[in-house]
Amino acid sequence: MKNILSRFKQEKVVGLYIGQDTVDLVVMKGTLQGPRLVKFGQAYIYPKNGKIEEIVVEKEENSQEVNDESAEPQKTEKMREDYIVDAVQRVLKENNVKATKVVTAISSEEAMVRYFQMPKIPKQEWSSAINFEAKRYIPFRMEDVSSDFQVIQREKDSNTMDVIFVAGKQKAIENFVHIFERAGVRPVIIEPAPFSLIRSFNAVEQIDKKVNTAIVNIETKSANINILKNGVPYIIRDIPLDLETSGETSLEPIFEKLLAEIKLSFDFYEKQFPTEAIDKIIIYSQLALENWHELVAQELQIQVEVGDPLRGIKIKKGLVPPKLAISFGLALRGISEPYIDINLYKEKLLVYKQKELFLKLLFAEASGAVLLLIILKLLCVRIMAPLTQELQQTLSERPKVEVSIKEDNIEKLEGIKNKMHAKWVVLDNIISNRTYFSGRLMDLAELVPETIWVTGVNFAEIVDKKDTSKVSRSLEIKGYSLIDEDINETDTINDFLTSLQEAKMISKGMSEVNIVSVERIDKDNEKVASFEILFTGP
Repeated sequence: MKNILSRFKQEKVVGLYIGQDTVDLVVMKGTLQGPRLVKFGQAYIYPKNGKIEEIVVEKEENSQEVNDESAEPQKTEKMREDYIVDAVQRVLKENNVKATKVVTAISSEEAMVRYFQMPKIPKQEWSSAINFEAKRYIPFRMEDVSSDFQVIQREKDSNTMDVIFVAGKQKAIENFVHIFERAGVRPVIIEPAPFSLIRSFNAVEQIDKKVNTAIVNIETKSANINILKNGVPYIIRDIPLDLETSGETSLEPIFEKLLAEIKLSFDFYEKQFPTEAIDKIIIYSQLALENWHELVAQELQIQVEVGDPLRGIKIKKGLVPPKLAISFGLALRGISEPYIDINLYKEKLLVYKQKELFLKLLFAEASGAVLLLIILKLLCVRIMAPLTQELQQTLSERPKVEVSIKEDNIEKLEGIKNKMHAKWVVLDNIISNRTYFSGRLMDLAELVPETIWVTGVNFAEIVDKKDTSKVSRSLEIKGYSLIDEDINETDTINDFLTSLQEAKMISKGMSEVNIVSVERIDKDNEKVASFEILFTGP
């Protein structure tokens, strides 16, 4: 899983982030000494004076309305998208950055980040299995989202694997890309903003993978809490800030709300991982903290640091805006191998261009090869023409002799024919009696009710060595059913079994079905019933 820009490490990488109030720009370049800051900038989305501009809209010449030269042009208020496009173009122009490709991020509110565990499976099966499992955690149809995932490597002896799954509404991603295209640039990587922030703090060694760390990112209109375990975000929460934050308004109610939300997030994390505890908090804020970080440390009795992504950054002149952490993380993503490699924008421009170039070269080589074959054929015909004429003349001058061919070993030829026919029969039986597991799995996903979750599916198909027309199959389904006081768990499992029998693809090639076992158990302090269903056949 290589970075899409890894082969261009010597080029300048542009990290561009659209925040709540500003568009942030960071340009970095990879060197032998490490990443080097080249340029940086920031542009406000809305005018500082607070006056909303208006767009003049002229009537079309071919309009069916009466053309009145004295009529004034219509005016309409600019949309937020128009202001963002202007801000993107302005920050690039003011900093003399001529970029066509950028690395960017969507806000945490637009991205759904889920962590879950799965049984360890071969890498070639990751895509289908993880997307199938993610349906349990994403409240949208998979066809309506853009998604990506990262498998976190664990100990070799572990039978499970950790998965970070990220999804965003496809329409929202398309609208996001449309804004950049209007501004004259194209994203090649789109990731969630919390991942960029984590990368910035990791680069300046504020994050230790051995220490459970919480990152609190406070913006003007919302806040975000990320809890990391082994450097990986296991919990990400967004908190809206409804209060106005002008100079005349106290920030104390906001900080009290944030403190309560931090405690709630920590309690939830510790319930998920009873043996773990939060050891450190990093606070990164666009609001004036004053001594609030010290109060958090006293209240929670946890080490608290103020996020400083500019630690160790040196420039010749000027000041770096202090709120560029996400843009720093985006630029770093383009010049170093990411620990979490998530890209929600599947139309990767560089990969597409490389594929397009490969197809063009392939077409050119194929056309050249065809042309050479045509030329070679014409040369061969011209060279062979005299020889062909001489051969025809020689054959015409030869005396005509009747020749009879007699095959003495008919039994041997019949034996070869019979063996070939037997092999053909075997292959035909295997192909004609073959069934497919993918169709059964798709039907099973649609038929599982909300009160049942499946934990294991095992399908086997064995061909009889003596008679290849005989194929034995078995489909084993294991899972759990929630116990409802009003509905007997046996009835629920029987209804599920009936639905499976009626699905043609699931029971195809198997005529017998049985409920092997139903047993009440306690799982995670909840009463459930484990069950096992077995299809056999033919």
